[in-house]
Amino acid sequence: MERDMKLLASKPKNNLVSIIIPAYREAGNVKRYKKELMPFLEKLQYPYELIITEDGSADKDARDNTWGEMLQLQKEFPKTVTVLRHARNYGMTGAMQTGVEASKGDYIIFYSADLEIDPDEIKTVIEKLDEGYDFVNTEREKRWNESFIDKAVRSIPSKFASSLITKVLKTNMADNGSGLKGYKRYIIENMNLYGEMQRLMASYTGNLTRNYTEIPVKYLERTFGESAYGGIKGMFKRTFAVILDLTGLKFMATFSTKPFTLMPSRAFGFTGILIFSLGLMDTIYMIALKLMGQDIGTRPLFIVGLIFIVLGVQMVMFGMLGELMLRTYYESGKTKNFIVADKIERK
Repeated sequence: MERDMKLLASKPKNNLVSIIIPAYREAGNVKRYKKELMPFLEKLQYPYELIITEDGSADKDARDNTWGEMLQLQKEFPKTVTVLRHARNYGMTGAMQTGVEASKGDYIIFYSADLEIDPDEIKTVIEKLDEGYDFVNTEREKRWNESFIDKAVRSIPSKFASSLITKVLKTNMADNGSGLKGYKRYIIENMNLYGEMQRLMASYTGNLTRNYTEIPVKYLERTFGESAYGGIKGMFKRTFAVILDLTGLKFMATFSTKPFTLMPSRAFGFTGILIFSLGLMDTIYMIALKLMGQDIGTRPLFIVGLIFIVLGVQMVMFGMLGELMLRTYYESGKTKNFIVADKIERK
């Protein structure tokens, strides 16, 4: 009986599903939506709205026509498509947040602009939400089909980052970077998206609700454009950024219940940990010399090591204070970290 009541409560109140797509330099893929995406959406059991946010593609290439293709799609599907354009490139997380604020549905579905996942899987995610889950993540199957070298270069950093996220946030998500995710509205409304949080959304959601699931979906290779994280440099840069973002996010997730848990933020965290580590290694080295009978009291290196340890701790603390001040700045007022230049709503 309790399960039946839960399922009944899970149905969308306004019978509307919001599908949000962040788009950056995706003109070729947006052009495909008419034939490859819209027919699938028309088959959904619920009325839907498709919200696409163009994230300043012209910042990279003034000739990019992503916005033009979006306008054309909106003209052909005026009753279901809403398009928005950022004043400049704010990143994927900002584009996702813009879409959420423009949405009206009780189910929020994030979908990747490059159609890397079969659009028919959107229906599967909605069905899982109907079963009562608050959040549905997807795991891309057979994602690494390149050469052995490319596979190693791309998969190893990705798997390392996913493993780290899982251990720190204590949620068992196999694929944190999948482009298809489904949320109940009340969950996403309690998440404030900043920076590049899209990499951590899946695991972070597990700290808000334990009523979630992860389902396998077929991965499709990109047809047009290039991934924002392509290449060796991009992959390692993303992994490094995940580590920095993760420390700050973990701190924010636990601060209210564990105010004395110290976690470095992105602003000063890396510098603080680096300085602290150098100081610690130096101090250990000096202690080892002392145990070997050498005099270290007059060695400047011993004093430098102690100073580095203290300075590293202070840098981490400064980072935490900065993190708290930034979150307070955005969450306590009407200040936004992105600006919408154009918006054409569905009629």
